[in-house]
Amino acid sequence: MFPVTSPGDGTTPRRSVTMALLDPLRPPALLGRHQIRVLALLGTIAFGQGWSGNVLTHTLPFTQESFGLSDGGVAGFEVVIRAVALLALALSWWGDRRGRRAPLLLAFFVLPAANLATAFAPSLAVFALLQSVARIGNIAIGALALVVLTEQIDPEVRGYAAAVFSLFVSMGVGFGLLLSRFAEVNQEAWRILFGVGATPLLFFPLVLIHLKESRAFRGRPSRPSLMAALRGGSRRRFWPMAGISFCVAALAGVAANFILIRLNNHLGWDQGTASIMLVLTSSPAVLLGLLAGGRSADVVGRRPTEVAAMFIGVAGAFLFYFSEVSWVMGLGIFVSLTGTSAFAPAFAAQRSELFPTAFRSSAAAWLSNVGILGSLTGFAVSYFIIDSIGLPTTVGIIGAVVLASTSLVYLLPETRGADIITEPSITQENGAQEDGPPFSR
Repeated sequence: MFPVTSPGDGTTPRRSVTMALLDPLRPPALLGRHQIRVLALLGTIAFGQGWSGNVLTHTLPFTQESFGLSDGGVAGFEVVIRAVALLALALSWWGDRRGRRAPLLLAFFVLPAANLATAFAPSLAVFALLQSVARIGNIAIGALALVVLTEQIDPEVRGYAAAVFSLFVSMGVGFGLLLSRFAEVNQEAWRILFGVGATPLLFFPLVLIHLKESRAFRGRPSRPSLMAALRGGSRRRFWPMAGISFCVAALAGVAANFILIRLNNHLGWDQGTASIMLVLTSSPAVLLGLLAGGRSADVVGRRPTEVAAMFIGVAGAFLFYFSEVSWVMGLGIFVSLTGTSAFAPAFAAQRSELFPTAFRSSAAAWLSNVGILGSLTGFAVSYFIIDSIGLPTTVGIIGAVVLASTSLVYLLPETRGADIITEPSITQENGAQEDGPPFSR
């Protein structure tokens, strides 16, 4: 390794090139012992969510054939699942009224349990119903776990901690993807993957014993309204966030769910080859995107990180869907997942920092539901146009909308360093009173 000297009088320690290159992937500050324990426990939940929550996506080419669905039929099927998943809002509202712990535990139980039942689904209708229930658990985990994380982690490393949480999710996704090749054994082998995808249930006793209530939650005699995040001063923060969430989810849902369908059913790749390419391109992309994006969110800011990540993610999606050259498609997956992964911790941290404790969980759930609506809309649009104009053009249209939505980021305040534990009840902003935590412009 070649040494690198710091600028100055030459008395500072010399550092290797490798150590210097790793700096962007390090946390901007050290995490305390309590925060490491919290992150490890939530990481267990995240790994289970990533594995069990993505079995449907990993088996989609096989369930498509098993149930005789066209590409448009797959899009319609996904619309139904996402529409039912809007009910996850109830669990997050419960989290604001009674505490985060109980609904998070329920969601973590429901997701793998529904997958286990899916392994025995006798028809498409039952399959769709059970996966809708699983999706409710998946969405609720994503909203509630990140709220708990935000409330338990210090602000200087909050974005990085969100990145580590997402990294555990991605590890679960990757592990499930490696198992997906067993679905090729026969036409109904995908059922085995749903059964095995219930394994995170084994983690449930551990989570039940060690998961404590968030330190920021304080039960109040007057319970917050379910609509609190959508009105008053908070609406100026909610609706731009909602627009971003809607557009990003519209592209992410379609782009992610049709990757294996394009490789397997359109281009004739076998599942093993497709899975290997996905693992080899996605693993370094997720690691780089999450850790660099999380650090950037804490050091540079939430807004610039989000904008850069959105452009990178769309560019990668275009590379994959508008090419049939294997190395270009691999590069597209890498670039797209790098951008998507970098966006996730910045948006997750900002989402929790923009709203007060009283309705932080409900606000996160509303934004998750808007994301579901965005994903649902993406699939609904695909249902009507994908069979006539083709998959690449469909992705291109939705990607252009995402690029336009980057302007919404600048309607939001920069929340880097916000103190959400000792927040005042009223924040003065531009001479107006509005509920919410303090933040910098």
